[in-house]
Amino acid sequence: MKDIDLNQRVEEIELALSTLFESPKAPAISSYDDGRTFFIQASWVVESHGDTTLDARCVLTLHFSDSQIQRYAQMDTAQRILVRERLCQMVRDRPRPEGGELPLRGECAEDLQVEDRLLDVDDQL
Repeated sequence: MKDIDLNQRVEEIELALSTLFESPKAPAISSYDDGRTFFIQASWVVESHGDTTLDARCVLTLHFSDSQIQRYAQMDTAQRILVRERLCQMVRDRPRPEGGELPLRGECAEDLQVEDRLLDVDDQL
């Protein structure tokens, strides 16, 4: 069996997420593994100013268990594509604040737990 490049697999998810957010500047995507939970965080500008320190940003943090991210990394290409499509749809469908608009001022941070069923792809292919 080939060694799996986990960083490459995570980068696939990061690239898919980076296309989801409307922003006057490129979204920032990062990841962090604390040993139990694998976090992927997207940050995007919702209101831009001449001085970038004044930009209003929103943040979305996805929480994967270690076993979930390992399971994703071991999937074949078609399965990973399906999981990324589901993940992107989950992000698009996430509950919005009242009125459907993200706030431009104050807190604009969301956390989403990734459920195991998102990774159930054997019956789909």
